[in-house]
Amino acid sequence: MLFLDAAFRFAGVTILLLVAVIVLRDARHLLQGRLAGTMCIGLAGMLISTMPSWYDAPFAVYAIAWILHIPNIILLWLFALSLYQDEFEMRRIHWLALAATTVFVIGIQSSVYLNYQPTTLFFIAANRLLGFSVLAHLLWTAWQGRSDDLIEARRRSRLWFIFGLGITALIIMSGEALHYGLTFDNDDPDWFTTARTIVAFPMIIIGALWFLKLLPETLLFERTAPQPIAQAKVHPKDQATHARLVELIENDKLYREHGLGIGDLATKLGVPEHQLRALINKGLGYRNFAAFLNQYRLSEAKSALSDPEQARTPILTIAMDVGYASLATFNRAFKSEEGTTPSQFRTDALTKAAQV
Repeated sequence: MLFLDAAFRFAGVTILLLVAVIVLRDARHLLQGRLAGTMCIGLAGMLISTMPSWYDAPFAVYAIAWILHIPNIILLWLFALSLYQDEFEMRRIHWLALAATTVFVIGIQSSVYLNYQPTTLFFIAANRLLGFSVLAHLLWTAWQGRSDDLIEARRRSRLWFIFGLGITALIIMSGEALHYGLTFDNDDPDWFTTARTIVAFPMIIIGALWFLKLLPETLLFERTAPQPIAQAKVHPKDQATHARLVELIENDKLYREHGLGIGDLATKLGVPEHQLRALINKGLGYRNFAAFLNQYRLSEAKSALSDPEQARTPILTIAMDVGYASLATFNRAFKSEEGTTPSQFRTDALTKAAQV
C-alpha cells in the first residue's frame, strides 16, 4: 500500500507543481492563468497534507500544505467560471466564498483541537454545503452555456470538464462527507487518502497534458475581435448565408424574438447549425451567441433610451421590445457593455438632449 500511495501521490504533486510553474510563467497575465497556477499549488498541498501517517513527515510540511489546500474547491470553481464566462472578473461574491471556506476550515481544525464536537459538526456541515453548492454551480455553468458557445474547442471541452474534473471532485467530496457522517471522525483513514489520490490522478494527467502544450491564448480557447455584421469579412462560400443573416437580423429584426437560439436561427436560414456557429465565430468574431444578439438588442435599446419621445416608456418595456426575457438580464448586459445602468444612461442622454 505504501508503494502504491507514494507512486500516485508524489507523481501527482510533481506534475501539479510543474504545471503551476509553467502556467504562472507563461500565462500569469491572464486571470485564467493565475487561477490555474494557484489551483495546482492548492491541489498539490491537498495531496501533501493528506499523506497517511506512515510517512511521518515533519509537522511544518503538513502545516504549510494544509494552509495551501484550504481554498481548493473555490479555486476550482473560479477557474471554471473564468474559462466558460466571457469577460469574467472577480466580484464580491467570489471573495466572500474564499473567505467563507477559509473560516470554515480553520473553524473545523480549531474546534477539533478544543474537542468541542457541536462546533466541529457545524463548521463541517457549513463547509460541505458551500463546497457542494459551488460544485453544482460549476457543473451547471459548464453545461448551461454549451448551446450558446460559438467557440468549438471550448464547447467540446465543457463535456470532459463536467464528466472529468467535476465528477472527480464530486466523488471525493461525497466520500469525505459519507466517511464523516458514518464515523464522526474528521481524520480520514490511510486507505481513504490513498483512494482519493488514485481517483484524482487521471484528471491530473489530463490537465497536465493540456497545460504542457499551452499557449497563453489556449486559456481563452482563441482570440477574436467582434466585427459589425455588415462589415464582416467572411469566407466566400459563406457569403450567401451571410447575406441572409444580415436580412433576418438587420432588416427583419429577428433579434427581438424572445428565446431565440442559434439552432432556431440556423433553421430559419436553412443551414446546418455548425456552419452558422463557424460564420458568427470565425467570420464575425463573437465568442458566444448572446454577445452576437446583444450588439443589436443593446443598440436599439440605447436609441430608445436616448429618445425624448420615449422618456416615459418603462425600461422594462424597452427591454422586452428588443428581445430580453427579463429586466435583470437586460440590466446585466447593459451595464457590462456601457459601464452604467439603463436608467442612468437614459438620464444622462436626455439631459444632453435638453441642453442642445
